[in-house]
Amino acid sequence: MITLWTIRDKVFRLKKYQEPMEKWLFPIILLFYPLIGVTQGVDITDTTYSLGNYQYGDVLDPMWMIATYIPNVLGRLFMVLPGGDTMLGMNIYCSFIISATALVAYYLLQRWMPGWMTFIGELIAINLCWCPRVILYNYLTYFCFTTGTLLLMHAMTDYELTRWKFILAGAVLGLSVMVRFPNIMEASMILILWYYETIHRRDFKEILRKTGLCILGYAIGFLIPFIAICIKYGMAAYPGMITSLSEMSKGASDYTAIGMLGAILRAWYTSFAHMAIMVPCMIMGIIMMMLKPGKYYWIKRMLYIAGILVLFYYYYTDGVFTRSYHYYDSMFEPAMMFLICGACFFIVGVTRRIHGQASERSLCLASLLIMIITPLGSNNYTYPLLNNLFVVAPFIMWMFRRMRQAAGPSELNFSWKAVYMAILVLLFVQGSLFHLKYSFVDGTDGTKRASLVGTKDLPKAAGMFTTEYNAETLSELHEAITDYDLEDKKLLQFGKAPGLSYLLDMEPAIFTTWPDLDSNTTEKFADALSGFEGCNPEDLPVVIINPDFEGEVLAEEKYDLLLDFLETWKYNSVFDNDRFEVFAIE
Repeated sequence: MITLWTIRDKVFRLKKYQEPMEKWLFPIILLFYPLIGVTQGVDITDTTYSLGNYQYGDVLDPMWMIATYIPNVLGRLFMVLPGGDTMLGMNIYCSFIISATALVAYYLLQRWMPGWMTFIGELIAINLCWCPRVILYNYLTYFCFTTGTLLLMHAMTDYELTRWKFILAGAVLGLSVMVRFPNIMEASMILILWYYETIHRRDFKEILRKTGLCILGYAIGFLIPFIAICIKYGMAAYPGMITSLSEMSKGASDYTAIGMLGAILRAWYTSFAHMAIMVPCMIMGIIMMMLKPGKYYWIKRMLYIAGILVLFYYYYTDGVFTRSYHYYDSMFEPAMMFLICGACFFIVGVTRRIHGQASERSLCLASLLIMIITPLGSNNYTYPLLNNLFVVAPFIMWMFRRMRQAAGPSELNFSWKAVYMAILVLLFVQGSLFHLKYSFVDGTDGTKRASLVGTKDLPKAAGMFTTEYNAETLSELHEAITDYDLEDKKLLQFGKAPGLSYLLDMEPAIFTTWPDLDSNTTEKFADALSGFEGCNPEDLPVVIINPDFEGEVLAEEKYDLLLDFLETWKYNSVFDNDRFEVFAIE
């Protein structure tokens, strides 16, 4: 009779190809796989907002420049490279940050797990990267978090004490604070060192010495960019940034600690609720396996797998996941189910239950901490976690193997094993198609991105594919700005189009290119407008309004202030294509 063990033996015959593939093929794929989609989408919100921050960092609110200092420096560096003055060029350069993160995890994780498994895990992690690749404060965060954690794991598990690895691990996590201030939470990864040393019952002085090395590295990593900030902005700039960030949540309820934590918990609860139906299904599977033990081996398994397929069809009809690969709902719930399975594996793996080595138990703790820490400081539910699975995804696969080995060959274990494998296959398929078809914001309603932007239409976005409507309206706007000789003026934009300063190559007129965000208070916007009092009319900015204020509580108040400003200075509407309205003084 053909069994799963027979199939496994046949697969093992292919093992001779494993080493060359792990050495050459897999790293090359991981290097270039993130480049898929670099020509897709001309988003005028977050994507070009970030690009505008890199280009015009010197004239915008220094709070954001300081809070995300390293990404802004690196973004400006990319912009002086060949092709970096275009959206396409920046997409290419920034994609290699994702590649670097995947490759670091691929090589460093191979101390504990095979390369082929790590490779599949990294593909899953890349597939789920939904955030625009040019938002460097996110992807540099994941790079530092991944690199720092794995360097620390290597330092802990070396046979001989390697001080430089502890220092380097601390330095990378210290640098991460200068990538994005909330990354200070990553300092809690020191817990895995203490846990590992406690398992080995090391002397307190030894633990203290290794902790001190990590703290030294952390201080070095933090202080180098901190000194650069102090030189450029002054000693009070960094404390002032922290104060400004804490005050920002007053007008934005979703940026409060309670609001962000509530969103994260709701996401987990919803996914747990969707998975609850799997429990009775697994119980029924166990009962079926108990019938006629040792007989009808394949029939019972095929019937159970058919039941899983029916369950997945129910999920599909109920909208738990979709085939809308241009939008997040195609992969979000499968990814969350995968993570819930992983969390269960990690919780068991942290304990002595499956007799794991200290390094494996510590990696389980590290993975749990990554899952807890990553969404903190964001108002995007658990979506940031889906962007940061470079350690977690491959290690979930490894811990499934360990759980399977510990459970033994009993038929009764087939039910939960089959459910996990079904979720893994579903996630890989859905994630891969999502990676191929998705582009942030642009075309998320299913509209095809069939229009190629030309150098005359919109030079900054040349070579990019977008929807016909987006291409036409942006081209018309660029043409109007050129026809009225407004391209040399500064720009004040309002509405969900903060990327227009970047796309039109027009310097921002006030402290931000996205004034309607609730995190930019009404008072601050009013002060910015009052700053034009006594100004020469020829020096007043061009105003472009995109009347989409959805989700912003304070936008209407600010809009009224802007209308008063336009009336006071006797602005005229010189262009309107039902998406953008341009105001200028003629």
